[in-house]
Amino acid sequence: LRTRTRIAVPPNKGRNMLGVVDETYSLEYGEVFVQYTPLDTTAGGQGAQKEEEEGTRRAQILTGTVLVTKCPCLHPGDVRKFQAVDVPALHHVRDCIVFPAKGPRPHPNEMAGSDLDGDEYIVIWEEDLFFPGSNKQPMVFSDSSSKATSNNSLVEGMIQFVCDYIKNDNVGIMSNAHLAWADKEDDGIFSERCLKIAQKISTCLDFAKTGETASLDREEKPLQYPDFMEKGGFKDTYRSQRVLGHLYRLHRSLEAVVSTNFQDRAADGDGNHTLFEFPGWRDHEESAQKALAVYGSRMEQILRQHGIKTEGEVVSGIINSVSDYNKSKTDKASVEALVEKQYRDLVKSTREQFFRDVDAACQSLKVPTEAGKLTVLLQVASAWYMVTYAGVWQETNCYSFPWSVSDVLLLVMKQVNASELKPAPAPRNPLITKLNGVLAREQSGKSVEELAFETVTKWATKEELMKDTTVGGPGICNRCLTRLFNSFVSQSSSSGPADRELPNKTDVQHTSCDEFFGGQLATAGGYVVGFLRYVSSTSVEFPPCSLCRLSASHTHSVTMAALRTYNMLALSRDPCHVGLPCDTDLHEPMQDVYEGNPIRLKVSPSFRSRLAADTDSVVDLLISWSGVQMVNIRSTRRSKNYHYIIVSVVGRDWQRWFLEDLLLRPSFEKAILSKDLESFLLT
Repeated sequence: LRTRTRIAVPPNKGRNMLGVVDETYSLEYGEVFVQYTPLDTTAGGQGAQKEEEEGTRRAQILTGTVLVTKCPCLHPGDVRKFQAVDVPALHHVRDCIVFPAKGPRPHPNEMAGSDLDGDEYIVIWEEDLFFPGSNKQPMVFSDSSSKATSNNSLVEGMIQFVCDYIKNDNVGIMSNAHLAWADKEDDGIFSERCLKIAQKISTCLDFAKTGETASLDREEKPLQYPDFMEKGGFKDTYRSQRVLGHLYRLHRSLEAVVSTNFQDRAADGDGNHTLFEFPGWRDHEESAQKALAVYGSRMEQILRQHGIKTEGEVVSGIINSVSDYNKSKTDKASVEALVEKQYRDLVKSTREQFFRDVDAACQSLKVPTEAGKLTVLLQVASAWYMVTYAGVWQETNCYSFPWSVSDVLLLVMKQVNASELKPAPAPRNPLITKLNGVLAREQSGKSVEELAFETVTKWATKEELMKDTTVGGPGICNRCLTRLFNSFVSQSSSSGPADRELPNKTDVQHTSCDEFFGGQLATAGGYVVGFLRYVSSTSVEFPPCSLCRLSASHTHSVTMAALRTYNMLALSRDPCHVGLPCDTDLHEPMQDVYEGNPIRLKVSPSFRSRLAADTDSVVDLLISWSGVQMVNIRSTRRSKNYHYIIVSVVGRDWQRWFLEDLLLRPSFEKAILSKDLESFLLT
């Protein structure tokens, strides 16, 4: 979303389709024919593959209103609504959109001047994405041919054409200008300025065919850019109030606290492997290791081919990093699509190998009954899991191997749990179990709540939430933190029955009534994890306090710090993230503090004079509000009445992002002069 501003539409609500013309003349003007193949996106597409193999997949024919557009989509008339109808004469056309051959103007030409020469269209039938009202008047696109040249030399003509193309390649500049003005103007894309820029972009796109070019006029060049375009380091930027601005800031605030530098490894699983340990699995250990080796080799091949760092990126389909040869947006999107197909094929072949191994084992053991064959099936699945997670085979990129047969593993777990010899109940939350083991060494007769609050205090101190500031006393006083923790304990106690148990007890039971502990009864570790979840997901109100005056700032700081800590704990399960002793086996060194991109702000001459007279107090104020480590402010001016400052910040990612958001607010200067953060955050 942040890099491409693209939001995926579910495949059962929209598709990309090639456009073709109705050669049967069955469609009337304003009608289209759309027939699409259903896609099963669950379980790695296994259901869809099985249906396709069995020839049972039936295409769906749309009827009703559909929304159609084609990229680039800049003019209001480029997005159009049509009526999808069922035409038996066109049932042979699948996964394409068929346009009518009748009417005053071809529908494809109404959208970005398309001409059906292999053009691809976006077809959406999700009603929530339909625009209100009727279609807007489409833009008139130029269809003039290329200008003839009087130069008789073919080589010189080609050189001149390439030079003209380079000099007049302004599509990127114009597209940025269109996006900036669409956000700035009250009428958005319907403003006269945006309509003119859209017309010029169309002219530039057809330069190769027409030889005509266009450029921005002086009044069409943006003076300011919205924050979601991320030009704050070298252009004047403002805080966008439109939907893209809100989506961008929501994404940035979440990314700032949940992003991590974990790429090479996550915490090793310390779950209860006996849940999948079916009796007799060792009889199939050798075949399971062979299948694991093949799977690991193919997974490693996918990673090396595309420069992907982790197995999780392949399995989830969310590629964070690719090789230097695939850095562009289109290349990365192509890599994601290719990796998805490769992983789907890998799962398919792995499942086929699994059932071949089961058949071979049944034949080798001469199993006569269906019950015996089911037992062999469960034993082989259990062997696949055990050699991956509990065996000596430690391959980094093979953790997804047994989950290729997740449906069979589910049967294994049900059979093991139904057995009379099932293992003793274990905590469902391994993170809480880990913290309980550490806190058991520090118990010293303290109650569960006291031990948990002591840990929360260590965490708040580690995150610098309780440090002294130059404005308003401590960032968060101990009294406010105590009240916040007691409020959490009170709410968690009222959510369901919970016995107070010591953290070193192993026979922890579960309750489905508990809201914060994921089904685990209240322990010291459970209270710590629950408090982080509580603060991360709840609008916390601080009680009135003479020391803590900046309550809105505290709410943001505690929420961001808690969300980030919970994210780190979930990934690594290293207790050091809450101020407890570090686990050397799980610890991953993190670079939390670094310098971000500079922020350029236009300021008034009076504010610049005030800043020049007392820069240190402004810097201290920004540091106390955001918690960053360092702020550097440089002042300069372009003309007598054009003054701006460049702010450089060193701190944690969420702290830097919070400060950047504050600097771009309209009331920035007033808030600095009045030293009033509350009204600052409410604007």
